[in-house]
Amino acid sequence: MSNLQHIETFIEVASRLSFARAAESLRLPASTVTSRIRALEDSIGVRLLERTTRSVSLTPEGAVFLDRCKVGLEEIEAARALISPDNNASGLIRLSVPSAFPKNQLADLCRRFLEQHPLISLDVTVSDEPADFIRDGVDLAMRGNNPGSNDVIARLLSRTQVVLASPPGRADDNSLPVLGPLTRHLSRSPEPGQIHCQSFELAYELALAGIARACLPLPMCKHNVDSGVLETGRLPKGVPNSLALYLVYQDRRHQPRRIRLLIDFLIAELV
Repeated sequence: MSNLQHIETFIEVASRLSFARAAESLRLPASTVTSRIRALEDSIGVRLLERTTRSVSLTPEGAVFLDRCKVGLEEIEAARALISPDNNASGLIRLSVPSAFPKNQLADLCRRFLEQHPLISLDVTVSDEPADFIRDGVDLAMRGNNPGSNDVIARLLSRTQVVLASPPGRADDNSLPVLGPLTRHLSRSPEPGQIHCQSFELAYELALAGIARACLPLPMCKHNVDSGVLETGRLPKGVPNSLALYLVYQDRRHQPRRIRLLIDFLIAELV
């Protein structure tokens, strides 16, 4: 019978279609990952992965084997959960969050989750692109109105008001560009002396600098709006007046227990 570690390694490589990303996620040398896959293929007498210098793909036999292995590991994880306390969950979780998510709230969520599960570690990245788990090598993502492809689960967490933030007295000043990811339909080449961007954070900073208006989630700029550093105005046509926040993940039936714990934690805290 194949070593369980070899099967777990195969699932990681097959899910990420990358030996390097699998090695990084498992915190193993790349040579160990390669040798485990080779040993697994030798033990069952079937090639599971096609690899070239540039890509990794599943063979037809590998795809069938992957599906059955996921089901088997799910049962093993469930059995472990029945006899293990929650704080025994361990391993790395790669979490991707949007730039507009309040950083103080994110820091507090991370702190409290790790206090509950001290053997788990988090690798947090910031992106406003639609979630792509294979391309980005992440396990879990929070995203706005465009959460990702149809083959992922997107759980609505909340909706946040969107405002047009501008320097004081210039909300209707059309000489200032309107910036941010929600303004893609307004995109055009910047006029001489202007700047163009599709980042919430940079748009916010440019509004504070007095050289742009920005369509932003209200929590991101509320402090400066309340203090008069920025003012709000009418949103441009086509910009939504609210921004959804989704928790995006792959089928949780095949997720490691540490990821299921974080999914449940974020839903409990943010819904």
